[in-house]
Amino acid sequence: MPEKDVPEKDVPVTGEPEFSAGSARGKLPAHIDGPGGRRGVTLAVHDDGVVLTGGDERRAFQWSEVAHVWHANDMDGEAADGLMITKWLHELLLEFTDGTVVGSLLADPPVVTPEPAFRTGQLSSSPPSVIAPLMQRVIAPVTELHLARAKATLAAGGQVDFGPLTATAYGLHHDGKKIPWHTITSCRYSVVIFSEDEEELGAMLRVEYEVDGGEFGFPFAWLRIPALDVPDLDVLVRLAEDSRT
Repeated sequence: MPEKDVPEKDVPVTGEPEFSAGSARGKLPAHIDGPGGRRGVTLAVHDDGVVLTGGDERRAFQWSEVAHVWHANDMDGEAADGLMITKWLHELLLEFTDGTVVGSLLADPPVVTPEPAFRTGQLSSSPPSVIAPLMQRVIAPVTELHLARAKATLAAGGQVDFGPLTATAYGLHHDGKKIPWHTITSCRYSVVIFSEDEEELGAMLRVEYEVDGGEFGFPFAWLRIPALDVPDLDVLVRLAEDSRT
């Protein structure tokens, strides 16, 4: 996704004051979808928040002003002359407390792998992603803030919504099911690229929990929910880790 050239000076600034000198960690080309269609913006990542620049506006948001964050990975690829050319995709979506929603979908450089090796699950080595660490600089501090808020809410007897899931002090609610925290054996984000089970494919929140008389006689049941359907997914994973022990 090409980065749109935008003015850096002499533009109005709204929101929080500018962040301190030396706090900038990088920029993500991004977009905003609005009534007039999609427009390109730049998301500059700082230690204490982000600066959104586009057109004639420049707005700074502290991490506390991020209402929700979604993220997921995928792989894109094509076959050519016995080779598989693949690239990892990184998607980030931020909703701010003023209602602004910003998305970024970026790709790492392509990797070339012989098709026979690719089909056995082997991928040629590639340089470390330069995109993922910058996105993580956004996800990590927002997760810490939201985790503290969620724990306080649950301790006070409230509930926290994560899209199709609701967390309470007792456990998770999903589609009429109640899943106590202590029965959850695994709650994680993962990406599956190849599987005979089509339901397994893609970036998912995967929850395994104990049940009596499970499917095929297994004492477990599973939830697979697309990652982009679960706001603040990392907060939910951390809640499950802390609450089931």
